[in-house]
Amino acid sequence: MTYSKRIPPIKIKVDIRGYNFLVEILSIHAERDNERLAKKSNKLKDKLLRYSVPFETEEKETLIDVRFYPNEAEDLIEILFNSIDEFEVSANYFEVLLKVRESIHKEKSEE
Repeated sequence: MTYSKRIPPIKIKVDIRGYNFLVEILSIHAERDNERLAKKSNKLKDKLLRYSVPFETEEKETLIDVRFYPNEAEDLIEILFNSIDEFEVSANYFEVLLKVRESIHKEKSEE
């Protein structure tokens, strides 16, 4: 039987700043009191540091290819949502969402 390598299906490309930001958030959560999230954070951080692949675009920009399995993406989203209180929001994006949805609804009703 031939061994087949299963590549995680969720792929994102991040710049160096985004990659550093992501690993930093995971580092912070790995040291927190919530043992469940700390364990998930540490596991994801280790994965990002071990398996992420840096590459250069045609425009000479360095990006990092990061891949996740669905359960890892779910864990990452949970960790990111637990980081929300640490940041200031500069706009009410919910209001923007409502306006966009309203304009979409108007466009559809005019057709």
